[in-house]
Amino acid sequence: MGQAETRPEPSRSERDGLLLAIDIGTTTVRAILFDASGRRVGEARYEPPVLTPGPYMAEVEPELRYDLALRAVNDCLQRTGVRPEQVLAISLSGLQHALVPIDDHGRVLDNAMLWMDQRCAPQAAWMTETYGDLLDRLYGRAHMSTTMSAPKLRWLVEHRPELVEQARWFLPIKDYVRWRLTGQVATDPGDAGGTGMYDGRQGDWAGPILDIVGVSRDKLPPIVPPETVAGGLLAKPAAAMGLLAGTPVVVGAGDVPATRLGAGTTQNNLTCMYIGTASWIAPPQRRKGRFGSTATTGAALKWVVDLLSGRGDEGARSDDYARYLEAAAQVPVGACGLVFLPHLMGERGPVSDPLAKGTLFGLTLAHHPAHVVRAVLEGCALHLRSIYDQLTDERLPEVVAVGGGVKSPIWRQIIADATGVALIIPEEIEAGALGVAILAGVGAGVYGSVADGVSQAVRYVDRAEPDGLAYEQYGRIYEVYAELEERVSPLYARVPVLQGDGSCVW
Repeated sequence: MGQAETRPEPSRSERDGLLLAIDIGTTTVRAILFDASGRRVGEARYEPPVLTPGPYMAEVEPELRYDLALRAVNDCLQRTGVRPEQVLAISLSGLQHALVPIDDHGRVLDNAMLWMDQRCAPQAAWMTETYGDLLDRLYGRAHMSTTMSAPKLRWLVEHRPELVEQARWFLPIKDYVRWRLTGQVATDPGDAGGTGMYDGRQGDWAGPILDIVGVSRDKLPPIVPPETVAGGLLAKPAAAMGLLAGTPVVVGAGDVPATRLGAGTTQNNLTCMYIGTASWIAPPQRRKGRFGSTATTGAALKWVVDLLSGRGDEGARSDDYARYLEAAAQVPVGACGLVFLPHLMGERGPVSDPLAKGTLFGLTLAHHPAHVVRAVLEGCALHLRSIYDQLTDERLPEVVAVGGGVKSPIWRQIIADATGVALIIPEEIEAGALGVAILAGVGAGVYGSVADGVSQAVRYVDRAEPDGLAYEQYGRIYEVYAELEERVSPLYARVPVLQGDGSCVW
């Protein structure tokens, strides 16, 4: 079911005009209305499934996400009482690294492979081994990750050549939805960069990489600035959403650049940490450092709460999360001897390993569900520590933390204690949505520039400081965590995985 949040008393800026963000995440489709000061007016959201048709596979249904985006917008307007003419502009944020193949008639040819889909590991390894020097010259790293779209497209070239031939466009998922809204094809530099086929120095698709992948340039969308007005809202989706046809639709951005924008870290010298289905840490652009990411962070918490709640395909409810998180808060640091490696869908960092698997170490008959949940929270935090330590030579004292995981006071405190880094919490933790609302505001003329929009819309309201004693304790636990990583990683390839038909044979 869709869920909504409303504020009863609209401000003057809300009456003057609102900005609509459509945020298409891995497990959530949201519509959020903001006023010009960046305050949330209302939200509606749906939680579509991630499909796992086989081992190391993860897909999403693009058409379902488009339909849910329409429903979420309509729900949001209905529940807030906002009139169509109050919406000045729309913009979109979307999960990155997931390309939607569509044909000349706009038909979706297959599901979009998610960033966590690992079936392209052989193609990524081949690109790394054969073209590492080229990758290093273009991207500063002689490695192609399975996260990127490039090896996924190469997998399609090798295994589904008829689909590649039939495809007119390969569109990032937010650009697919926006194409359905406007009929205009485009993407932004951030989403283009997430494909692994973009040359940032030229501001265009990287021809040598396209040649390696085997996909022609004309199957990829033109690249324009994210604040560009792509077109007006078409009549059919406008009617479904309850908006006016012709409402400006701004190109928007992939989830990472949108989140950094909405967290304010594109305009200051702070690092951004996102805690969602997966997590990532991005040092400020003005400071030399690398981007680091995980495969399953919020997904690990969802997995354990779904498992323990016993609700089957229905999945855990919000009260299940509240109950288990409250119980985990009563468990002491270290989860009474449990250590969790959160690699439930391969791993992206700090060492990329598509075969990595989760580990729960130290179990005894004395352990209860609260201990297991605490261990999952701590394991994800220690994994973030392992990534954070490799990002920069200079250890930063604080980060801006955003995303759904920040809603949990216990989890954000565990992260602060485990990493030794203070978490600055903004007023709007769904920073990706706020980021593209700012872009919508620039496109609609509400803000004079992106910097102007950030200054008006982003505010920091809370802070989680690391506890010195807890940090010392986590330091000792981290030594076990790191050694456990080293000892079990050679076994990953020897362990079978669950097949699409439910079988698992040693």
